[in-house]
Amino acid sequence: MTGFNYARQQNGAVLVVALIMLLLVTLMAVSGYKISQGNQMVIGNMEHRDQVISAATDGLEELLSSTLFVTNPGSMVLSPCGAANRRCYDINGDGVNDIEVSFAPPICQTVKPLRTSELDLPEQVSCVIQDSEYSMCAESVWELRATAVDNLTGARAEVRQGVALMVLLNDVDTACPN
Repeated sequence: MTGFNYARQQNGAVLVVALIMLLLVTLMAVSGYKISQGNQMVIGNMEHRDQVISAATDGLEELLSSTLFVTNPGSMVLSPCGAANRRCYDINGDGVNDIEVSFAPPICQTVKPLRTSELDLPEQVSCVIQDSEYSMCAESVWELRATAVDNLTGARAEVRQGVALMVLLNDVDTACPN
């Protein structure tokens, strides 16, 4: 009879152990879901960040393809949106501008007169001064900055790029006033 009483006392313990195991499995499932959800948010943020960096870089490449930033820094963008020196991109093709890229005024960093020995292209013949160490051309170094903002997510990135341009010494004051 004592064995029978002992078995009756154990009936509730099996239920408690099963409930604890069920609770642990549920906690593990919920934790796994939360971790995967957090990872998806991180990946989404990285994608939006990469998109705004790409848009800013594309805008800078567009500026570099023309020299409007030297000749007309107030209106450097060929097809601006909204305001001067602003370019908009529709990433998902829904007709709404997703990313706006604004360009800061270009900054002329340095101007260095070029030696005649540094000129080697046929187009640079006009810069050569016979029997002179220096030519009539100078190399100017510019800094261009673009700030891109995703209108939907608020992701923001600033990209800076430098570029060297050859200018005539006569044009140094207008091309690089700094």
